[in-house]
Amino acid sequence: MWITFPTSAFIQAEKECYAIYEVEVLVRMDQRVLAHHRRIVRLYSTNDERPTNRNVLFLSFDTLPSHARWEVLVWDPLRQIATLQSGTFSKDKWAIAFSEWGAGVSVGILTPTLMILYRLPAGIYLGQAALYQSASTLPELKRFLSIEERRFTLHASGKWDTLRLSWRMEELPPGAYLVGLYLYRGEALLYQLFYSVRRR
Repeated sequence: MWITFPTSAFIQAEKECYAIYEVEVLVRMDQRVLAHHRRIVRLYSTNDERPTNRNVLFLSFDTLPSHARWEVLVWDPLRQIATLQSGTFSKDKWAIAFSEWGAGVSVGILTPTLMILYRLPAGIYLGQAALYQSASTLPELKRFLSIEERRFTLHASGKWDTLRLSWRMEELPPGAYLVGLYLYRGEALLYQLFYSVRRR
């Protein structure tokens, strides 16, 4: 399990932003506790929301029953706010998550390197990633134009793996962008996902 803490929620203090969280993770099956983790994380970022230390918490578990449930309680002592989330572990054979990788993981912010964390059925896929720029300033009209594309071959093992893509973004203006990911087998489109980001 990996938990990402968005830098947009940090407290701003002059040129730096910071956050402290107390995190408790329980994995249960019925009333039985299978795993219990407790962590305190201290996080920092620049005032333009770029992490300066790792803002991802990784937790590993032994093999768990497919019907086990997880609970994540996050306590923010600075704001006196508690957040509780729960769910079951995914039974899907595929999953893809996007993030921008630097000193830490930026979610929703366009940075030069895009990290794609994926788990796909074993095989070879033809992939295409496209970076789209918002072409409309009207809130009710969302239209994006492709400004950069990447093509690649993906060798999936059936386990978690990462793919990194780089963008040329020196001349890109601030605004809304969209990343599209397309995975093919032959000419058949198997997976199509979109990830909204912004450049500040």
